[in-house]
Amino acid sequence: MRYGLQADWIPQETTLSLGGIGSWGTLPMPAIRGTASILLAGLLAGWCCIAPVHARPVKLPTIEAVEAHVDAGRHAEALEGYRLLLDQAQGSEALQIAVRLAEIANATGQPHLALEALGPRLTEAAIAAPELFDAGQELLVEAASMTGRLDMAISAARRLVAFRRDTWGEDAPALQAGRLTLSGLLDQQGRHDEARALREEAFAVLAKGDPELYLRMLNNTAIVLQDGGALDEAAQVFARLIAALEEDGASLSLGITHFNAAILDRDRRRHDAAIDHHRRAIEILEAVAGPDSAHTIAAIGGLGQTYAFAGRPASAMPLLRDALERARRALGDSDDTMLQANNLAAVLRTLGRFAEAEPLDREAYGWREANLGPAHPATLTSRKNLALDLVGLDRPDEAKAHYDAITATLEGTRGPDNPLTRDMRLERDMIAALTGTAPAEGFDLDAISDRAEPSGDNVLLANRLAGIAGRRGDERTELALNRLSLRLADAWHGPYHPTTLAMLTNVARSESALDTEESLATYVELERRLRIWSRREFASTSDPATLEQVATTTRENIGDIMRYSFHALRDKPQVMQLVGRLLVEWKAPGSLERALLDGLRDRLPPEDLALLERVRALRAESLSRPDATDADLAMAEARLAERIGGLARLEGEGQRSYEAILAGLAEGEAVLDFLSVPLRSASGKVEERIFAMMAWHGGDAMLADLGLAADFEALIPPDGKLMTEAARRKLHDMTVGRFGARVAKVGRLFVVPDGVTHLIPFDGLLDGQGRPLIETRDVRILRNARAIPPADREQVAQPGPMLLVGAVDYGPDGMSALPASGPEVEAIAARMTAAGYEPEILRGTDAGEAEVRATSGGRRILHFATHGFFRPVEAGETAPLWRAGIALAGAGNGDEARQAADDGILYAAEVASWDLSGVDLVVLSACDTAQGDRSYVEGLNGLPSALAIAGARRSLLARWPVGDRGAAIFMDRFYAHLAATGSYDEAMRHTKLDAIEGRLDVEDDTWLAFALIAN
Repeated sequence: MRYGLQADWIPQETTLSLGGIGSWGTLPMPAIRGTASILLAGLLAGWCCIAPVHARPVKLPTIEAVEAHVDAGRHAEALEGYRLLLDQAQGSEALQIAVRLAEIANATGQPHLALEALGPRLTEAAIAAPELFDAGQELLVEAASMTGRLDMAISAARRLVAFRRDTWGEDAPALQAGRLTLSGLLDQQGRHDEARALREEAFAVLAKGDPELYLRMLNNTAIVLQDGGALDEAAQVFARLIAALEEDGASLSLGITHFNAAILDRDRRRHDAAIDHHRRAIEILEAVAGPDSAHTIAAIGGLGQTYAFAGRPASAMPLLRDALERARRALGDSDDTMLQANNLAAVLRTLGRFAEAEPLDREAYGWREANLGPAHPATLTSRKNLALDLVGLDRPDEAKAHYDAITATLEGTRGPDNPLTRDMRLERDMIAALTGTAPAEGFDLDAISDRAEPSGDNVLLANRLAGIAGRRGDERTELALNRLSLRLADAWHGPYHPTTLAMLTNVARSESALDTEESLATYVELERRLRIWSRREFASTSDPATLEQVATTTRENIGDIMRYSFHALRDKPQVMQLVGRLLVEWKAPGSLERALLDGLRDRLPPEDLALLERVRALRAESLSRPDATDADLAMAEARLAERIGGLARLEGEGQRSYEAILAGLAEGEAVLDFLSVPLRSASGKVEERIFAMMAWHGGDAMLADLGLAADFEALIPPDGKLMTEAARRKLHDMTVGRFGARVAKVGRLFVVPDGVTHLIPFDGLLDGQGRPLIETRDVRILRNARAIPPADREQVAQPGPMLLVGAVDYGPDGMSALPASGPEVEAIAARMTAAGYEPEILRGTDAGEAEVRATSGGRRILHFATHGFFRPVEAGETAPLWRAGIALAGAGNGDEARQAADDGILYAAEVASWDLSGVDLVVLSACDTAQGDRSYVEGLNGLPSALAIAGARRSLLARWPVGDRGAAIFMDRFYAHLAATGSYDEAMRHTKLDAIEGRLDVEDDTWLAFALIAN
């Protein structure tokens, strides 16, 4: 797959319009537009007397008719009307019409018309009408700047400054506005010293006069500097403005200024500073304007976009969705709402979710075309974004039609030589060449590479050119351009931005195709960057859909790395280190991040520890009050990731490597580690494949491609039914049997499943002689190879407090009673008391959710003998942890929907919010508790993942339904062996051997069902 990550066109949309947040950000500079605005009154009062100059009579429109077009938004008709009037006008009357025409032309993005109208008429004679001349000269400056004619704009601005000094004096506010306009243009030309001197001169005069005017001029100057690219100078002015505004406390102006300063810092790639300004803006605007004001909504959306620009979509998505929902609710169909739709779609597009972005961009484009007109910059932005979605959806013909229309509009409104028009024309042609709708001739690739400077557009251009080279079959040019796109992306976006990661992936694939020496190092670097980026994202949100999307986005890259490793292993044995990194870092990464944070608790400063506890409290509260807590939770999670995500990553780097894990294996021990990854075929089809590595004591290892995950799924019966003996034999041959005779020498096999292999009962697989695997060797199931203890540190169960739950009263209309569950917990309590444990039993109506929560703290073992359930996720379901759980007292008194905290159902989602980090073992003697939906975030999304997220060290769960009597017999024997051996793993194996050898009166479906999983 070639990554064609796109950056939105027209900066004010992708970074939020600087004026889009409110009137403070768009206040005009005094005495610049005010004079022009009196023109219309003069025209309507009969100032201009038109003198025909054509040989034949021309029917001219009236001023009233032309202005009616303006009022109705028919700007093309209005401009044509004024052009007709201008052709017939003379003297001062012509200047009046030219100024009005220029005002409309600039406002509608057609500055070339303003230049045509004003250029011949702003003569020395025009100074006789000073206010009219002033308005025209200021519009001329604006039009020249809009068309990229900087020298013309500076010359016109100098003339404007001189005129205002001569006309209104040295202290006139209008003169200071002119100086500030000129200073912004000089900054664009790189003449910063002259520009700074002009600004300070103007500010010194303004500060002595009207304080309100001074603040407005600071505000507008900062925005002009930012628009002109003088970002450091703009930052200095914003700092001055914020300091002045804060003297009067929180205000709408202060909130908006913090927002604008955030946008500036984002443009400067200072994302942490931008985020701080955003948060301050939201705090002020919510208090001053209200939570659903257009200002507050724009500020929330702006923070989301800054997270997106920083390469943190997991933090961005909840905020952008929140902003769009608030806008729809409070603002209805409006341009502010369309802006939020655009912003959300941009992040979806970055993540490759074109099908979700397309309806949002189509909605924004449709509304803007109907309400703002087809030539409006915002309309063109939305149309361009829609075209990018269509390219991503492989609909190039539709995309090119939009590009053609945009280009034609720009050529007609801004002229064929306008920089924006030229860029769009080139982009249109690039898209056409890339998609095969036009020939890819005429592009000088070397010249483009040589002059490329870091920018989002140049990253995109290099990426597309690489695609063209690939279509031509020129692999070396493709590699060179991919390396260029990576260099530019590293400089522009930073190393951990999704766009940069996509460019790095392209380089790795190109190097692999050419079998270069650098390929292994590049794939190692790709894995490292992906790991750091994804861990930060996992720490940034608890939204299941966003987490899964982040994991899915990275997992195809991981599949690519695994495929490369498999093929490179023969010639580059050192690639096995990379394979080991994939196996320990990319299974259940969500709970891994939680484990890292738990490990850091004692090292966190008080403020960070308080933030961690706030996140956990909000997560727990969100289970019952999601609408009231989601926004606060999203903000707190993002802040948590910023404050301690880096520390967690360093802690992760210090975890045991696979080499260290293998070095800790004892004689006769081996590990069988699986990884399920999506791989894209040459035809573009994505299929899940299973890879496995078996490694032995001493460090020897073998890597195998076990085939399609679908072949494994076909052997696993649905609905939790017992697996047939034929299937168990086949699965043995497909997994353990693939590694040949060396397996026979293994006495203890650590199995680390992934994906569909989580559902395989490895201890019950049948070898060639029909023997269960557990009969010939000690089989232990782990979620990660790091759970393997070193050979000299066998984990021993320590007696301590334990909680037993059984004989639950489910209520009058509840589930069927489990008569064996009461004797089960009583027998276990008696046996474990004798072994030095301290059991407590909850039964009947005392076994409710509140009671369990209140008494579970400080226990080494939690044991539940009750009903369990798992319902596979349905299409569109975004909360899989609400599909699994166990029943407690009163479970029959409610419905099956998501309930309050004490509804009698302990859902996996609730378990995940508990702190079980001190619990050695959680036993769920209940049906289907080892089931779950396959997930790249947690392996299996259900009770297994919930217990791991909560921090339990190991879990004893059932893969399918188990009988009440059989479960009770099995559990009693398990605890008997635990009391005798002091080992959870030994107790599990001995219990299963008792069943196999006829010493335990249970059916095969019982002992095969139960799995002990080390977390």
